[in-house]
Amino acid sequence: MPDSNGAGVSGTSARQQLAAGESFGSCSRRIDVGGIVVRDTRLAPSARLPRHAHAAPYICIVLSGHYAEHARDESRCAAGSVLAHLAGREHANRIGNDGARCVNVELDEALLHHGPLDVLAPFLRQEHHVRLPRTLVPLRRLADALTEHDDLAPLQVHAAIFDLLCIVARASTRNASALRVKVLDRVVDWLEADLAKPPKIEALAALAGLHPHHLMRAFRQQRGETVGGYVRRRRLELADAAMRTGELPLAEIALRAGFCDQSHFTRAYRGHFGLTPGSRRRAP
Repeated sequence: MPDSNGAGVSGTSARQQLAAGESFGSCSRRIDVGGIVVRDTRLAPSARLPRHAHAAPYICIVLSGHYAEHARDESRCAAGSVLAHLAGREHANRIGNDGARCVNVELDEALLHHGPLDVLAPFLRQEHHVRLPRTLVPLRRLADALTEHDDLAPLQVHAAIFDLLCIVARASTRNASALRVKVLDRVVDWLEADLAKPPKIEALAALAGLHPHHLMRAFRQQRGETVGGYVRRRRLELADAAMRTGELPLAEIALRAGFCDQSHFTRAYRGHFGLTPGSRRRAP
């Protein structure tokens, strides 16, 4: 097995590949049963792990110490951090001055397709970093269970791990939902800044940090209408307000609201409000 400095990993390329069940550091305990591999690993103080990837997806539970992980961005990991890593994800690590103790968990893919563990599949098929209080009871239970060596120890370790996974899966779902609401609120702000000439969906997606398809789907799910539908509705609402509070010609109101001409505006207005702009203006 590789040590904290990367010894024992074959190959000289910039990225080293670790097989399933392998990890850097000194493994003090390995439990392999029922399609679940658990490795209790110590990483040496100030060690630097070279850029590498794991052949299998895994969960890393940090029980003590801290380290910095470098992938696209730097992530600070400390006691209480629980990370879900996808297979093939490249990263490097810089271990803190006190070293780190990490429990790496690999789940057989079959477990995620059959039986009750399939509810964890959505969480484990995305990159996550959830920070839990280091004094959380399930973390202490996991640390205690790893000190036991009787026939019940594997079951106790697995129970503590699944308890933690349920906690972090719930936390990541709540965090993702809250983040999505915040991002979509910003998208609405960008649209409202100039409804007559709003950013194109590709520009909005880039600003939001989402794929255009994901942005459109999330917007429709949260708002109950498409991005284009939102813009059309708000243009018509602003035009309607302008007609009721001012004397601007309908053609100018149409152009200010972002419609190409008055006839286009009239068709859209009648489709939305059920009457023509002229009828609205003449109404008492």
